[in-house]
Amino acid sequence: MSGWRHRSRAAGAVGVLLACPAALGATDGGEVVARARAAEAAQLRTLARAPVQLHTRGFVFDGKDTHQIESFRRLQYGADGTVANTFERGVLDGKPVGEAELRKAMGAPEPGKDRREMLTFALAPLSSPDMEVTAIGPAAGGGYTLRCKVPDNALVSFVTVVVDEKTGRKRTATIEVASMKAKLADRLENVLTYADDGGPAEFHAAFHFKMAWIERSAEFTSRRLGRSP
Repeated sequence: MSGWRHRSRAAGAVGVLLACPAALGATDGGEVVARARAAEAAQLRTLARAPVQLHTRGFVFDGKDTHQIESFRRLQYGADGTVANTFERGVLDGKPVGEAELRKAMGAPEPGKDRREMLTFALAPLSSPDMEVTAIGPAAGGGYTLRCKVPDNALVSFVTVVVDEKTGRKRTATIEVASMKAKLADRLENVLTYADDGGPAEFHAAFHFKMAWIERSAEFTSRRLGRSP
């Protein structure tokens, strides 16, 4: 009789574990994705009320000279997940310049046919119809990693987003560039840190390439100035 009771209790315990995956420490990736999408959608409704200003400062080394770069851009969020990333003004070595001249000095590739800047892909990745979102797994500090694939784009291939597992709110995003030049780089960083409202707090980009006598490098930091009235 005592053996039967022991087996019964053991079977019951197994049943409880099977019925409650959380008891095993398992996390449903699909639930995290849904939670993150809902959190971003709510944030977009707030962000859409007024534009966000970004101020970028940094340098670019073209193999001979180092140039100081500064630019101001405006982000206009849409509640549907679209984001307009608009150039307002730029400064090259202390002199005002237009966007084309600034991009040339930076050695930045022209945006693709949809005209989106690289950063734009990470501003609302979970609401974009162009993204294929996959749950990867838990991250440090109660986070969860989501992988957002950008199909058939020559500029960006993936945006890897770390969200808070419980709330679904975005923490950071790493942008993976698709070009061959980027793949040959000695150093390549494109990391966005999100503010509490889901908008950008800071974006850091760095690039270094050296092959034989050819050397190029750049480093930029974009910070949020706040919303326009």
